[in-house]
Amino acid sequence: RELSYLNKGVKLTLRDLREEEEAGFSRADIYYSEGGLSEFVRLIDGTRESLIPEPVAFEGEKNGIPIDIALQYNSSYTENVHSYVNNINTIEGGTHISGFRRALTRTLKNYADKEGMLKNVKFEINGDDFREGLTAVISIKVMEPQFEGQTKTKLGNSEVMGAMDSYITDELGAYLQEHPKEA
Repeated sequence: RELSYLNKGVKLTLRDLREEEEAGFSRADIYYSEGGLSEFVRLIDGTRESLIPEPVAFEGEKNGIPIDIALQYNSSYTENVHSYVNNINTIEGGTHISGFRRALTRTLKNYADKEGMLKNVKFEINGDDFREGLTAVISIKVMEPQFEGQTKTKLGNSEVMGAMDSYITDELGAYLQEHPKEA
């Protein structure tokens, strides 16, 4: 099912040919997603109360790296970020997550400062504050991924951090300007 969200528009059929049912057919499951990561975010958020009507989704390329992201805020206090490199779940994160978090924090803080939203705040806002209630799915494609760690589930490519940072800064910044109500 994950792969159908990561590869929108592709139909995946899994058939169990080991045993046939009474009617002579084998069991089959079909997975297909038209909306991709936006649908995935809605599924992950499930019953949580969403703070914006639709997930925010960006799909593009920066420095030769295809980037696909969907995110949504809900009323919970936990961060729920799922990341993938070449359809491999990078549960330990890596440089793509670091670039995403850095750009998210900086872009949201700059927007809030510019719009005067922080003028009455009496404490320093940090990245954790901007990630509370965030559900996001990040998928990138890298030609030669360098995985780290014992389980090889952490991306180490340094060039990905800058590409992700730049891409999110541009796309999220434009989104916030165009959607002040959601911002």
